[in-house]
Amino acid sequence: MASRKNTGPDGTAGLFLKRLGQTLADDEARGKCIARLSGGLRRFVGTSTFGYALLLAGLTVGFRWVGEKNLTLAFLLYLPRSLFLLPGLFLLLPALLFHRRSALALALSSLLFLFAAMGLRAKGEPGASPAVSGESLTVLTYNRGQHMNQSLKPFKNRVRPDLILLQEAPGRASGYLADDDYRDYAHAVDLGEFTLLSRYPILGSELVVLETQAPSPPLAARFVIDFAGQPVVVYSVHPASPRDTLNYYRRGAFLYGIIGLPGTPWSEPRRVNQAYWDRRIDEAEVLLERVASESFPVILAGDLNAPAGGYIHRLFQDQLEDAHATAGHGFGYTFPGTTRFPLSLGGPWMRIDYLFGNSHWETTWCLTEKKRPSQHRALAAQFRLRK
Repeated sequence: MASRKNTGPDGTAGLFLKRLGQTLADDEARGKCIARLSGGLRRFVGTSTFGYALLLAGLTVGFRWVGEKNLTLAFLLYLPRSLFLLPGLFLLLPALLFHRRSALALALSSLLFLFAAMGLRAKGEPGASPAVSGESLTVLTYNRGQHMNQSLKPFKNRVRPDLILLQEAPGRASGYLADDDYRDYAHAVDLGEFTLLSRYPILGSELVVLETQAPSPPLAARFVIDFAGQPVVVYSVHPASPRDTLNYYRRGAFLYGIIGLPGTPWSEPRRVNQAYWDRRIDEAEVLLERVASESFPVILAGDLNAPAGGYIHRLFQDQLEDAHATAGHGFGYTFPGTTRFPLSLGGPWMRIDYLFGNSHWETTWCLTEKKRPSQHRALAAQFRLRK
């Protein structure tokens, strides 16, 4: 018959308590025990903190250089970036107490993430100086979809734009021209979902449909304005929203980017899901090729539906100057306008609306609209022609 394990005073538990008591009573043994516990704690804190710092730095690099080329990173790009900083808040105090070298690594990786992945610009908020005719051009872009009946006029009156580019605003030109608050804009044109209001004559307009899009709606509208005798090309861009795809990924499909290695049962689902992001990258590359072929000064604006810090954003930033990155303030977040997310203080948590200029321009200031409960926030910047 098997003997029952003895857990009484004379069994294993009792023996452990007896040895523990002897250890605590002996100064030398107690010191060694505390040293072992302290050393183990330092190693655990150091390993955890260094590992997290490497993960944070890896995400920063991965978002920018891989991003939408991997569907897992593509999904993570659309999450609030502040979520990735939360573990660091819990690790900071233990790291300062037990492993200060790892605390330094944590601080450096967090700063890298704040500036490179989250787009923080530490300079003071710029003033919206008036444009100089024939030298500088102030441009405002705004996705009007789901505007929640909130007026754009306060921000428009503050920045006094020369051009207003609206997406998801079909057939709105005549209404704006009839509005006394927009009487400074003598020229306006509708083109599909795109509306342009301009202080300068509009010389031409066309929808931009790329071969990679068929049979999708137009990716952009191309306008040409007469800027005091200088033709200027303006692209208003709005690729299709990835909302449905991202909602599908929430059920776990985003993990195919990690587990869908060749030869596994998940390699085919990975290939099928990655094809969507490959098409979006192709659209961006073809559009940028078209922009690069322009001989006139170019401004590209609109809702790219691609978060800042990702691979698609890098494609645009490598060829064009990002107004917020050059002359902006804070994070410049524009979407979603009003939220219940506590870490964003109820405001937006990503930047998907942009203003870019090609090498003909330098950006003098860039401002993002504040505290308006529409789905998107407006963005304005001033561009000065280089001499």
